[in-house]
Amino acid sequence: MKQRLSILLIFIFFAAQAQTLKPTPSSAFEPLLEFNTPFIKQQKIKSITFDIIDKKDFEVPTDKDLMHFYEFDTSGLLKRFYYTNIIKTVEKEYHSNPVYHHRRMVSKGSVYFKNEYVYDTISTTYMYKNNNLILKRYNDGTYYESRYYNYDAKNRVTKERRVKETNLSSDKSNFILGNQTVISEDSFQYLDITPHQFKQICLNSENRPYKEIIINTDSSGNMVSKNESYIVAWIIQNTIYTYEKNQLTSATFKGNANGDVVLKTTYERDTMDCIYTEKQYKNDVLLKELSYITDRANRQLNSFIVRDPINLHMRIVKLFYMTYQSLVSEKR
Repeated sequence: MKQRLSILLIFIFFAAQAQTLKPTPSSAFEPLLEFNTPFIKQQKIKSITFDIIDKKDFEVPTDKDLMHFYEFDTSGLLKRFYYTNIIKTVEKEYHSNPVYHHRRMVSKGSVYFKNEYVYDTISTTYMYKNNNLILKRYNDGTYYESRYYNYDAKNRVTKERRVKETNLSSDKSNFILGNQTVISEDSFQYLDITPHQFKQICLNSENRPYKEIIINTDSSGNMVSKNESYIVAWIIQNTIYTYEKNQLTSATFKGNANGDVVLKTTYERDTMDCIYTEKQYKNDVLLKELSYITDRANRQLNSFIVRDPINLHMRIVKLFYMTYQSLVSEKR
């Protein structure tokens, strides 16, 4: 009986880790899902590289050497992210020499053109304290912008400062803080109404409230609704989240900041509780459909496809993993 219970507990624990990516209320309307921190830690994953190929309908796939790189600490927390971005396309002219066989020309030389790309690398670094994000620093070339966070005893953000910074080091990998210019500073107050409901009051840099948010949670602590109202405007935004087996299955946002808009994201899972389909809608029109392919043996996401039915475009992403164990083996 004890052995069966142990096996059951191990299965429940592993199932709770789900897979590499997972949907959360904060990622529901973002381009990609969040990384599953417990899973990253359990799998001892050090880094994941997204190799990206774009394809338009009725055209061959185009490999432009685009990539996303994610690096994690031993706790499974994301500590660095960077990606390549094409800033310029240059058409270059190439010449091929004539081909001779026994001193006889069998092929004339030719001229052909090929696109070559100029890339820029955009990166973000993350720092944590007690598993709470306290710093997120964005770098685009020579421009640095950071966000600093403070928390209360319930791990809720109480202050967010957005700051422009300079790096005194010529080496981007070694950040030495120079000047700081505060762009904005928001603070947040909380009022617990019931065990499953609280109000968040958002204050600007002048310490004046500009928005109130009512958040409701279920018995497991999952956010089930978020109702936002702006104090000096008529703007209202409401979001509803649904769950099955304690996992997010849909998120629906309704807002009137730019006319009446309804956004909806749905998630479907297979028998292993791994996500295989994600659909993103705007006003009932399908904007994107994501198909996930997971290795059922270790639940690592192998690849996913992002389909844009409006622009007739497809993005194919292949994942490559580096673990702390494989890194040790390489050093040996």
